[in-house]
Amino acid sequence: MRKHTLKAAVIAGLVSSSIAQACTSVAWHTDLGVFTSRTNDWVEATNPVLGNINKGSFRSVQGNGLGDLYKVKYNIVAVLAYGELLHDGVNSQGLQVNTLFYNPMTLSGDLQPDSITQFSFGEYILANYKSVEQAVNEIPKLDIADMQLDGMPMDIKLHWSLTDKSGDRAVIEMDEDGLKVYRGEEANVMTNDPSLAVHLKNKKMHQASWKKADRNTNFGSTGNANAESRYLHAGYFKSKLTEPSSIQNGLMKIASVPYRVPVDAPYKDFGKGMTGYATEWTLSQSLTSGESVMEYNFGDNWNTVKFNVYELMGKEFRKPLSDNNISSLF
Repeated sequence: MRKHTLKAAVIAGLVSSSIAQACTSVAWHTDLGVFTSRTNDWVEATNPVLGNINKGSFRSVQGNGLGDLYKVKYNIVAVLAYGELLHDGVNSQGLQVNTLFYNPMTLSGDLQPDSITQFSFGEYILANYKSVEQAVNEIPKLDIADMQLDGMPMDIKLHWSLTDKSGDRAVIEMDEDGLKVYRGEEANVMTNDPSLAVHLKNKKMHQASWKKADRNTNFGSTGNANAESRYLHAGYFKSKLTEPSSIQNGLMKIASVPYRVPVDAPYKDFGKGMTGYATEWTLSQSLTSGESVMEYNFGDNWNTVKFNVYELMGKEFRKPLSDNNISSLF
């Protein structure tokens, strides 16, 4: 198995993120269109950058200049991390990708120059496909391989949500026993491992109590930050949402659903004492209108940035999202 080396700053960030990443992604189909919200929970500041990837440009199939080049079919506006690695994004056709950590990810280590890796999978989907349906049909045909990076204690292991402006949604997990694709309502909430199949089973155990709930109802969540609890938290509160009165109201409502890990919350001992992590940022979007709200709250930065992905398509920019420095785009 070949190993690859990225610049030191990239490796440093990926090492720490790989062992404690935990996030939640939620989709909501309403009369005013499709809304999504996802949290990015991390042990350190990732300082996300909002950037463009334009139709007709050439990108490396493995990310950050590695592997063969391919030509981009659709304009993309994305949250980029650790160089040019696409974290989350929306393309000009209204297809969105969220990337979350998933420890059970199992991929071949037979990395070829034309292989897509876990680092570039989300970008490749947005660059080449216009809908969830098209992407789901093509994913089984793709050569997807695991990439290991020198200096890392373990692989970066991921799974993805795909959502489009029609309301279609899929969660993609690559497990030991093969590719798993969850569609529709069962894919509308995702967190981290165990598999979505296990989360759905947990939900089934508690969902009956949700119908006639009040503030004292035990809806399954323990109130802790583990993935099982966060999944039930998001599923329960999403089930209580009523139709939004406007796009802004919909964004506000969906942003309130994912569990946000408090600052300094104890999580796990990775051999250096108990590590805390927090929700670094929350990104809420209307795939119908393109309106987006990034709420960044980590370290000394506490900021909200609003932008419209469709209005930014085809432009050339790289702007930090940890502070409000994108006014020049308008």
